[in-house]
Amino acid sequence: MLTDLELKVLRILYNFTHSKLRMPTIPELEIKTGKEEKIVRSVLNGLVKGRYIECPDGDTKNIKIISTRDYDSPFKKYLG
Repeated sequence: MLTDLELKVLRILYNFTHSKLRMPTIPELEIKTGKEEKIVRSVLNGLVKGRYIECPDGDTKNIKIISTRDYDSPFKKYLG
């Protein structure tokens, strides 16, 4: 089950890809979440471990959303 912050970050990632056609940077995620870099990176790591996203080299521009399986999401028709 996703925490509220994990869900928020996943939605931010999704919205960025559909509105700006790219993934957000860490500073952009800090602004959008109101959290410091350490927390943002921790959330991203949690999403990787939970297999919601892939981030092969640790660079946010290479994040790929792979699943929204544990919650009722408006994105389900687009994602795993």
